[in-house]
Amino acid sequence: MGICAALAVALLLSPATGADFEDRGVLVGSDGVITPSNLGADEAWPLRIKSGTFVCVEDAVFISDGTTQYPLNGRAQALTRSHPQGRRPLEDIWLADETLTDRKAPGVKVKMVRLSISPVLSRGVKWCSVRRS
Repeated sequence: MGICAALAVALLLSPATGADFEDRGVLVGSDGVITPSNLGADEAWPLRIKSGTFVCVEDAVFISDGTTQYPLNGRAQALTRSHPQGRRPLEDIWLADETLTDRKAPGVKVKMVRLSISPVLSRGVKWCSVRRS
């Protein structure tokens, strides 16, 4: 499954919507730094990095570990392909959902399922939209 399809599935399956995510966890500050403490109690931190900073390039939303930018939306993914310097695929830091590993039948191959990225994505989109205003 490509990153766009995975992001679409994550958004569809996530209980968080653009209207209600602000009531969960702690809002992202003006510095754009997000950590697991920004998420609500029922949201899992989906990344290998312990914190990240949102980077906005017009409509593209990235998360950065301080040295590398990872695309969070489709526009950012396109920029990563066309201008890859300093950027890597989100899959490099996006954690697998290990809880689903036990649910598969023995001998059945299952593609990797990742933790929902939408708690981070929705906050990044919101943070970038506020910065553009």
